[in-house]
Amino acid sequence: MIKTLVKLRRAERESYVRAKSVEQAIPIAQVWEDGIFRVGRDKYAKTFCIADINYAVASKDDKEALFLEYSDLLNSFDSGATTKLTVATRKLDAQEFKNSILIPYQDDDLDEYRREYNDMLLRKAERTNSMVRELYITVAVVRKNIAEARRYFDRTTGELSAHLARLGSKCAEVDDSSKLRLLHDFFRAGCEGEFFYDRADSARKGHSFKDSIVPESLEAESGHIKIGERFARVLYLKDYASYIKDSFLTELTDMDKSLVLSIDVIPVPTDEAVREVENRLLGVETNITNWTRKQNQNLNYNVVVPYDMEQQRKESREFLNDLVARDQRMMFGIVTLVHTADTLEELDSDTETILTTARKHLCQMAPLKYQQLDGLMTALPIGVRKIDALRTLTTESLAVLMPFRVQEIMDSGGFYFGENAISKNLILYDKSRLMNPNAFILGVPGAGKSFSTKELIAILALSTQDDIIVCDPEREYASLVEALDGEVIRIAAGSEHHINALDMVEGYGDGGNPVIDKSEFVLSLFEQLDNKGLNAQAKSIVDRCTAAIYAESRANGGTPTLVTLRDKLLAQPEPEAHEMALSLELFTSGSLDAFAHPTDVDTRNRIVVYDIMDLGKQLKTMGLLVITDAMLNRVTANWRLGKRTHIIIDEFHVVFENEYSGAFFNSAWRRFRKRNAFPTAITQNVEYLLDSVLASTMLSNSEFVVMLNQAPSDRQKLGSLLNISQEQMGYITNADEGCGLLRYGSAIVPFENRFPKNTKLYGLMTT
Repeated sequence: MIKTLVKLRRAERESYVRAKSVEQAIPIAQVWEDGIFRVGRDKYAKTFCIADINYAVASKDDKEALFLEYSDLLNSFDSGATTKLTVATRKLDAQEFKNSILIPYQDDDLDEYRREYNDMLLRKAERTNSMVRELYITVAVVRKNIAEARRYFDRTTGELSAHLARLGSKCAEVDDSSKLRLLHDFFRAGCEGEFFYDRADSARKGHSFKDSIVPESLEAESGHIKIGERFARVLYLKDYASYIKDSFLTELTDMDKSLVLSIDVIPVPTDEAVREVENRLLGVETNITNWTRKQNQNLNYNVVVPYDMEQQRKESREFLNDLVARDQRMMFGIVTLVHTADTLEELDSDTETILTTARKHLCQMAPLKYQQLDGLMTALPIGVRKIDALRTLTTESLAVLMPFRVQEIMDSGGFYFGENAISKNLILYDKSRLMNPNAFILGVPGAGKSFSTKELIAILALSTQDDIIVCDPEREYASLVEALDGEVIRIAAGSEHHINALDMVEGYGDGGNPVIDKSEFVLSLFEQLDNKGLNAQAKSIVDRCTAAIYAESRANGGTPTLVTLRDKLLAQPEPEAHEMALSLELFTSGSLDAFAHPTDVDTRNRIVVYDIMDLGKQLKTMGLLVITDAMLNRVTANWRLGKRTHIIIDEFHVVFENEYSGAFFNSAWRRFRKRNAFPTAITQNVEYLLDSVLASTMLSNSEFVVMLNQAPSDRQKLGSLLNISQEQMGYITNADEGCGLLRYGSAIVPFENRFPKNTKLYGLMTT
């Protein structure tokens, strides 16, 4: 027998003790706060949760690359430890899930819309399977004490994280509470909300940690287990096919049932594996030689080596070549699967489905006879292996059992954003969990950009108290915002609405002196009035006058306006000041005085739309500067109050055509995160944006990107910028409205978002 197995069995050998209680049946002796479990005399285990990746929708080349990276991950497993890969699927608690996604009513005029939105969410939730698929890696190692085990797991964490990062996945350590919750949810299915574990409280009362996870009863029969009032059965992969598709594991776990599938991996040191295979090959060659000699003694010189011996020789040589020339490792593995049901009849039906799926791939799953309890503890991500039906595998043959399928976005307490086009689960996102909340919504005309934006505005208005500021160049949001009790500010020459360009809140700008930052804004205004720009003398005059009018306003109360600034310029002795006052006359007492009077609109309303559709060519530059400055004022004021602000800019390419507003938003994309502001840009001219270095940088640095149907040239540029595969490109090629790809952090998920048309909200949101 291979020394690795002998040493492993010797290290894990323990005297058999018959369990007299449910607690004794669970082989966990001790837990630590960092998630390390002692599962034997000197055996310690730690579990890591890993993020799924989009393997199912990857191209053939990408799948091959992912397969090789996954093989590298398997090769990295330490031969001195055992590793368990676990795929766990569980059904969400229906009532808890509905309560988490529904918008609470507030007894105001908007409850009618909340009711419509909640009805839509309930219908969507009922159609989905509400299954959560989670991946875990559990590493178990024999060490003398917890200190040595902890040092080993610290090193293992870094190695796993590095390999998973190359796969596009992430690795997170599972602490004691999270791991106990995982076991609790399996043993007490249907009572997930009852889990409670407090280490300090348990220690004070003298309670065991097992009290928070064990079921009421655990009865092992010859072919199944009764866990409380539910039934479970453990199967193992008995016979392997010579060829297995990489979708085998996915099909096994793709059931609308709670199940746990685990692959126990015992790596063998390469030198030991080579010696073992060489010895086997030597034995095969010896058998062939002896058989040939015997045939020659019988005067049979026309010898043909029997097929079975020739096959053994060929397989042994291939195995040896894999080890020494193809970077393969020899591993022992066993696949166990435990599934649960409410009744024994349902359990038998599910078992037959699993067996049929395995037979379709020319494999054979079989129930464990009189080993159901040992199989259950082997399948769960505890860190023990009590079944000895091991199979010798190479890295490639083990990597074919690919656990990855598709990425899901289901943030607890997140907002609804359609359904996953592959798994059909709801997409629930929370941008505050991302590295930055910057967002883009991209698509050709008619793809559903405005509708998606209006749905975002609606759900923010109905479910939060956040402020929402919208820059609307095409007058698309007025009806929705007015229905949500927001304020629509129409800015144009001769408009009855006025915004004071010199409004300034406390803490304005990024510097220590708000007046200095406001002076830079005023300089930008004057530079737009003269194509030649301002010379040094003129800039000094503007800076002096700006500081003076704000000093006077602090002394006398009130807020200065452009009229105040013009009067101050006229009072200066320099002729340059009089020239600047003359150039400002058109915008103070002339026909373009929209920004020269005190603000007479409700800019403090929590939902404000700046309608700039009628902003003429002469006013557009100044208008965009004033609006962006007003946004900065609002963000700063809300930040000081601890309130979140959402900035939404439609037709972003129009805003970005102006040098100063473009520079403002480029800066905002970097600094708004620090002020609890979430900017969102909407545009159809993706190619124009990507031609701009600033805009393409903003896009690549945005963690939330909605890609609806795209033009061919835009698709190619987006694909190279955001690393989108050709298969994923299919979801933004001739896509239906409201369907496409969502880039959420490092995840790229295909989505479908269809809103019911027989609602008032749809009438307000459709263009």
